[in-house]
Amino acid sequence: MSRKLLILYGSETGTAQDFAEQVWRESKRFYFTGPVLPMDSYDVRNLVDEELVVFICSTTGQGEEPENMRTFWKFLLRKKLPSDSLHNVKFALLGFGDSGYVKYNFVAKKLHKRLLQLGGIALMEVGLCDDQHDLGPSATYLPWLEQLWEKILTIYPLPSEQKPLEESPREMRWLVEAIDEDKENNSSVRRETENIYATSQSLLNTKNPTVRLVLEENRRITHEQHFQDVRFISFKMNNPIAWQPGDVLVLRPCNGDDSVRELFSLFQQHNLPLHPETIVEIREIDSEMPVPDFLKAPISLRSLATQYWDLNAIPRPRAFALLAKNCLNELEREKLQEFSSPAGQEDLYSYANRPRRTIVEVLQDFPHATSRITLEILMEVFQPIKPRSFSIASCPEVGRLQLLVAVVEYRSILSTPRKGLCSTWLKNLPVGSKIVGWLKKGTLKIPPDASKPLVMVGPGTGLAPFRSVLLQKEAKFVDDAAPKSVLFFGCRNRQGDFHCEEELKRMEGIGLLKVITAFSRDQEEKIYVQHRIRENGELLRSLLINQDGVFFVAGSSKNMPQSV
Repeated sequence: MSRKLLILYGSETGTAQDFAEQVWRESKRFYFTGPVLPMDSYDVRNLVDEELVVFICSTTGQGEEPENMRTFWKFLLRKKLPSDSLHNVKFALLGFGDSGYVKYNFVAKKLHKRLLQLGGIALMEVGLCDDQHDLGPSATYLPWLEQLWEKILTIYPLPSEQKPLEESPREMRWLVEAIDEDKENNSSVRRETENIYATSQSLLNTKNPTVRLVLEENRRITHEQHFQDVRFISFKMNNPIAWQPGDVLVLRPCNGDDSVRELFSLFQQHNLPLHPETIVEIREIDSEMPVPDFLKAPISLRSLATQYWDLNAIPRPRAFALLAKNCLNELEREKLQEFSSPAGQEDLYSYANRPRRTIVEVLQDFPHATSRITLEILMEVFQPIKPRSFSIASCPEVGRLQLLVAVVEYRSILSTPRKGLCSTWLKNLPVGSKIVGWLKKGTLKIPPDASKPLVMVGPGTGLAPFRSVLLQKEAKFVDDAAPKSVLFFGCRNRQGDFHCEEELKRMEGIGLLKVITAFSRDQEEKIYVQHRIRENGELLRSLLINQDGVFFVAGSSKNMPQSV
């Protein structure tokens, strides 16, 4: 009986890919062979010949599939496909989503439904992981994985003389070793100032337009006494590129110099031969887990620590299992094993998730385990830096690509403030910095019919996509030629965080729109945008019903949209 298992994923930020690779590693305990691939890297025409497939996918935006599964998905949607075309395919499916969105795990649900329509045999109910859960995706993933192997081993049992391995023989994805290279004389070693993704087709996502940016302006737009730093960031573009209001700029941030120094200082404390200038070579063990193209050239540990490893990430259970492997201290090893076990997830939540403890802080807390760490374990316990998406706050007519970015900084029970990796990186970028990003279509679909009035609800930095819309309307505005749109803008107080106030007043002054504000802290009773919406019911009825207007909400994905 064949023991081939195909694992396919659709991943936008890397989370679904990480979990797909975990399933792949686990499969080796049960002697399965087969690759783990993005759906679009697999020839979907061969799916009819597969016997056993695990699908793992995330949902992005408002129910959209990740970029690296769209070709695969479009093929499955073909009407001419026979209803029994996948009758030989047994499958399981795990989805990742955020229950704060209306179309929660929409991609996983519709993929599951379509596979059944084509005759596929579901081994189990679709698993739906929720980012909002206290324990994160692991709350669903761990029991789902346990059930998966129960189902698969019922159909594909091991021979009586074979037992499942205690641990996967492929705990490490790749071979990693330090090499003795003279950087001055070896052109294959990248310069440490080089962007490791700059020429990577897979990481820069060439299905979407790549854009090279030069930072022109980076200033705080909230009052100095306001609790939050919100930045107005403006880029010049080295290559001409077009976008539509509502589109998104995707950036991959870097770790700050202080964080990188802290990591290497920790290595030094334990006398580990891991220095910033150490050059490493990463090689594949077999074709089932290829090395990404951007990691194929020899690379310094400083470049990895700056551009690839997310030093701010909260470690997943597997990181604790790997740290336990070589740990000689019994107390540390037992605690690490507990955190990696299904029974220890509540304790792990209290230790890591609730206080937002980073992987570097975990290494500091477990000195015996850290003193025995290897290069290969480092490549596994550090998660890759994930790209971040920002609604573009300008239109092409402005000639600049602009963002409104709220700098994330808050306190937990830990003494050191928690900081957002990308927003802090953007805050500290000096004018003149050159960065690379890419554009993708947003979920805000502005109607092509300019006669339709727009009702926009954009508290805080949720204003960004509407600023793009309004700037474009202003550039084409002719007095009395367009209906008046309405913007509901909410913030804490007029003096502290009324973003783009002068621009909005200018647009209101020429008759482009009506601005209705809600300053929640400027009076004793808190007032939010939903209160202003209720107060203006007659106006909204006129715009939305009588004039066939369109209603948009942008901002927090938690309570605000439901309240509105």
